[in-house]
Amino acid sequence: MRTTSTRGATTGRVVALATVAALLVPVLGACGTSGPPGASSTVRADVPADARTEQIAEVEFARQCSVGTQSFPKESDIDADLAKRLTTAGLSHLEWKQWHDSLAVSPQLVTQLAEVGKRGCPKA
Repeated sequence: MRTTSTRGATTGRVVALATVAALLVPVLGACGTSGPPGASSTVRADVPADARTEQIAEVEFARQCSVGTQSFPKESDIDADLAKRLTTAGLSHLEWKQWHDSLAVSPQLVTQLAEVGKRGCPKA
């Protein structure tokens, strides 16, 4: 009997999504920002991949993995879910936003996110 694993397919999709996101951020960034009022972000190309950015990547990857299993009746519920995940991990929205914006220009962060993705989605 042949078994099929979706883990590799899911990981591949998430890594592909991360790559697409990194390419689209500069385009979509011109549309404005989201998040709490007063949250600003400075995009830097020299953001090193370190333990803190890996922690952010892990939170974002887990969030991407859960997309197919969650439903948000209101758009604000998406923001609330992200806020809860960040708070649980001891991260701020501004840290996440700066990391997210920097994905567009920091190959180190994209590589780090892809490495986190290779581990596969967390088991529910």
